[in-house]
Amino acid sequence: MLQSKTKYTVYMFLVTLFWGLTYGLTKICLEYSSELHIISFRFFLSFITSFLVLRKKILPIQRKDLPYSFVLSILLFFVFLTMTIGLKHTTASNAGFLVSLSVIFIPFFSWLINGEKPQKKIYLVLLFSLIGIALLTLDTHFQVHRGDILCLFCSILFALHVIFVGNFVKKVNPLSLGVFQFAYLALFSFVIQYPMEGLSFPKAPSFWISLCLLSVFCTSFGYIVQGIAQQNISATTAGFILSLEPVISCIFGYFILKEYYTIQQCLGGMILLLSVFYVSKGNGQ
Repeated sequence: MLQSKTKYTVYMFLVTLFWGLTYGLTKICLEYSSELHIISFRFFLSFITSFLVLRKKILPIQRKDLPYSFVLSILLFFVFLTMTIGLKHTTASNAGFLVSLSVIFIPFFSWLINGEKPQKKIYLVLLFSLIGIALLTLDTHFQVHRGDILCLFCSILFALHVIFVGNFVKKVNPLSLGVFQFAYLALFSFVIQYPMEGLSFPKAPSFWISLCLLSVFCTSFGYIVQGIAQQNISATTAGFILSLEPVISCIFGYFILKEYYTIQQCLGGMILLLSVFYVSKGNGQ
């Protein structure tokens, strides 16, 4: 039993590792292609790989699954659009810390949408999070960069996405919901992108390596394995492991992208990390 738990804990660490690499890999792709191109390619490949792996569990397609996937895909499109554009104007580390704040916003949206009133301690955590955001994002002229604002907005949208997913999975096949939102998302990106930019295929190998890692491992593998792992480990354990995602993005940014940080930014990132960890642990109990 213990050995089995260890296996699924390792699975969760792998998911967190790939999700932490998302920001750095996206920045590499942005060196060779546009935001909409990246989203189109990424989610087309994610849909293909997810469908091939899960086809026996989602076929035949239930018509009722498609409208729910459509709604989620619109929200997820703006999640990744704000994140991808934001990454063009901020560091992978800042993006990782700011997007991880979605776990703090989730209790508030759950209150507004589902009537689940958050615990009082969440207000104190929110206050510390605001302090952390200020330390992480304000420069010496006390200005916040556009990329940081977009990544913060991304975390709000992602929190909404989590709430809607939680409500929709009670009504339809959750696997179909995940796979077909990837398909719709790829379609939206292509329909918007093609008239404006046409279709181009970057020649740089580093683009395609990064894109395949994003599509297959950070997206398809991440979402599928997360579901499997969380069926076998506690929410507390999963929350603790997932809270390490911004740390991984920070390490990748430092060693691979050569991103450097001031003492002020390090302090802000640490406060945000502790806030995310505290909320993740609290929600699991």
